[in-house]
Amino acid sequence: MGLPVLALDFKRTPRPWAWIGVLLLVIGAVWLVQVVNTERALSGQIDLAEARQASMTRHGKMKPALPPPDPQALQQQIRQANAILQQLALPWNALFQTLEATRDKDIALLSIQPDAAKHRVRIGGEAKSLETLLAYIARLEQGRVLNHVYLTSHEVRTQDAEQPVRFTLVANWVVQP
Repeated sequence: MGLPVLALDFKRTPRPWAWIGVLLLVIGAVWLVQVVNTERALSGQIDLAEARQASMTRHGKMKPALPPPDPQALQQQIRQANAILQQLALPWNALFQTLEATRDKDIALLSIQPDAAKHRVRIGGEAKSLETLLAYIARLEQGRVLNHVYLTSHEVRTQDAEQPVRFTLVANWVVQP
């Protein structure tokens, strides 16, 4: 038994089903044109819907005229604004310069609470001793910004090793024009 005979066909004959490939190519091209046209139509519809929404939003955002303000609420706001302006007009620098000029290494100021309406200032702090505190009060009295400096409360902190004196002072704040 020998090898089977090999049949070589060097001349290719057209297949009977070759037209199916061409038909599929044409159908795909038509389908692609249809998809592109549909996309353009939908894009136009989206643009139109967005323009309508923007127009409705602009018209919907128009607010009605504000009602007239309540006279009592307006008076309250005016009082609050005047109180703020009164506090801003106070000579803050003079107060702080006085406190800086009378500072003592044995006195620690913990709080400064000004009352602009009454022209008073409340000062809280700690002193190493009662004598140091009384000397500090005397120095504050000598200035031109604070007068009638009164010691309203004091407490010797016995639980601390150094036994500092915690104090509260009240002074009239002289506002000079």
